[in-house]
Amino acid sequence: MVNNIDVTLRDGGYLNNFNFTTEYAIRHVKALVKSRIEWIEIGYRNGSFKPIPNIGLAGLSPDSYIQNIHKAVPEARLVIIAHSHNINSDDILALKENGISLLRLCIKADDPQLCLKLCETARAIGMAVSINFTRVSQLSISKIIEVTKQCEQAGANIIYLADSNGSLFPEQVSKLVYKLKATTQLPVGFHPHDNLSLAMANSIEAIKAGAHFIDSSLLGIGKGAGNLNIESWLSFLNFSQNNKQYDLGQILTQLDDFQSHHSFIAAKHNLIDILMGIYNLNVDNKTTLEEGLPLGVNHVFRIIKSLQEATT
Repeated sequence: MVNNIDVTLRDGGYLNNFNFTTEYAIRHVKALVKSRIEWIEIGYRNGSFKPIPNIGLAGLSPDSYIQNIHKAVPEARLVIIAHSHNINSDDILALKENGISLLRLCIKADDPQLCLKLCETARAIGMAVSINFTRVSQLSISKIIEVTKQCEQAGANIIYLADSNGSLFPEQVSKLVYKLKATTQLPVGFHPHDNLSLAMANSIEAIKAGAHFIDSSLLGIGKGAGNLNIESWLSFLNFSQNNKQYDLGQILTQLDDFQSHHSFIAAKHNLIDILMGIYNLNVDNKTTLEEGLPLGVNHVFRIIKSLQEATT
């Protein structure tokens, strides 16, 4: 059985500086609960990886924001994601007390200790924890497996693979999930990005290989080229399972509300996003490539080559 996590309010926040109001977040969560989506991620705790000026509510998820959503929709299984350097044990306790069901921690594969400690803290108070490997296209499977074993020892409930660069192809996703599943008893999740228009194909391969959790968002809205489109994904799940597990009417109604909200900004899928996917570059390089584009595509290719050489 697939567990779906809606990431509209968090990953979609990169397009509007996380400026979703509490009122909209409540309507969003109510609609997705009615649609029978299993989990709803409502934001970051205390910011993204790097500081963002004038960041909105969903980028900080203060206690009052979480409390108001939980009070309005107590049956919702709410999710918060955090970078380990942004939170501490007090944050974790507050998240649990205010109604968060699942904490997702982004781990640094080359320096996992802080994340592992936070995982232990959360598990000690009975909070479920997913540990998320970001930019997995830039990590070796041996490193992922090595750190996953440490995550198991720290008590993690789920291991997540995030294709942050949108660079993976279906067969690569399948191999990653198969190999990880062969070495851990923990459920595996997959977070797709759509740089190469493969988010749907990659997610299908992930569940075929044994993944139990998949991320998606309204209109596929998200960082960079965006994520898996939740409307199409739920349609696929309903069809493939030959039932109507998910209420698409609720999703489409909320989609209309979402697009009419004053903070809505449509996702863009442009040449630079495609190039970053092809050459396995992360979103931190996007501005550099965009600034080089007026000088011609060949100039952009030279920038890409220099970036790859610097990474190597």
